[in-house]
Amino acid sequence: MHPLRGVFAPIVTPFRISDGEVDLPWIAEHVAYIHARGCTGIIPCGTNGEAASLSVTERLQVTETALTSARNLGMPVIAGTGAAALPDAIALTRHAFDIGADAVLIMPPFYFKKPPEVGVANWYRRLLDAAAPRGGRVLLYHIPQTTGVPISDGVLQLLLASHGELIWGIKDSTGDPAQLAHFRSAFPQLAYFAGNDHRVAEACAAGGAGSITAGANVFPDRAAAVQEAVWSGGNAAQEQERLSAARNVLDLFPLQPSTKAALAEWAGLPATAVRPPQIELSAEQQTQLHIALKELA
Repeated sequence: MHPLRGVFAPIVTPFRISDGEVDLPWIAEHVAYIHARGCTGIIPCGTNGEAASLSVTERLQVTETALTSARNLGMPVIAGTGAAALPDAIALTRHAFDIGADAVLIMPPFYFKKPPEVGVANWYRRLLDAAAPRGGRVLLYHIPQTTGVPISDGVLQLLLASHGELIWGIKDSTGDPAQLAHFRSAFPQLAYFAGNDHRVAEACAAGGAGSITAGANVFPDRAAAVQEAVWSGGNAAQEQERLSAARNVLDLFPLQPSTKAALAEWAGLPATAVRPPQIELSAEQQTQLHIALKELA
């Protein structure tokens, strides 16, 4: 079992420009690109992977393809297996563990807002009882600005009491330093991953296990440099500034189409599309992105 520490890229899902179907062969090219630039591991079918726009069958195919590509390079894989429907989440989680994923990343059920904490905990409990093997590692995904359902203290306490042997860590994508500090102090037994490019140095300095951030799709070397600086006593502030500058470029426009356009422009990967309701960058936006990336270089 791989140690899970370092830079993990929540990889994008490529869609063919011609027909909008998933372009599975493209995934291997992307994984090779990020591996060569210091990325530790990958996470298919997360937010940046447009998982909510994929069918269950497509998610199974993407996860299998990504895992094979990563395994060929010795990279660990944390599979994104969250879904609104419990049966879908069970099927995705069981499949991920069956094919050898090192861990799973599971967001809470996200359609019904403000569910009771015990309801969220029961959803996770039924999922884990049905799909997680003994010794499996489960990373909870805290991204309430997207899901509308937080991983609250109450939910964590309930899950640690009943399934503490499986709840291995948490990814916090709020970008809130107070939330980061709270998780670390209240639940020190959990592995913590920064889910925001601007907080990588801060999270690692506070004892975090690493980062899972969109910027690692395009700039994994910058994320790796931040972590190396923190852990080896280098100039972490300078490296964080470089990573934040890169992320600011991606944030000029909606993140998923911006990231894919940057992969073609910066990384030289074949152009790939987003799936509706996302839309491609306009010609004007493409030009602005080109200028910003050129200035970044």
